Amino acid sequence: MSHVFYTSRKRHIFDEFIYPVSLIAPIMTIPQLLSIWLQKSTQGISILTWSAYALVSLLWIIYGVIHKEKPIIVSNFLLFILDTSIVIGVLLYS
Repeated sequence: MSHVFYTSRKRHIFDEFIYPVSLIAPIMTIPQLLSIWLQKSTQGISILTWSAYALVSLLWIIYGVIHKEKPIIVSNFLLFILDTSIVIGVLLYS
């Protein structure tokens, strides 16, 4: 019985920790986005790669919704918006 409680408690602590972590990847994408939109610099940016990132994020959103996993939904929704914005910026400024 104590093993179940320990595992449950450990999982809960990790669940609380994962919410801030789910914001890290989207935040790390912002410098690339700013470079494209503010400096209009798309040199070395692969539209294929960023389109694939957007598609993968969309698939993770669907997975998160199906499994009711808020950190997955939030993180990948933000990533989808940022990745799509990068793709649009590359299309506009290339």
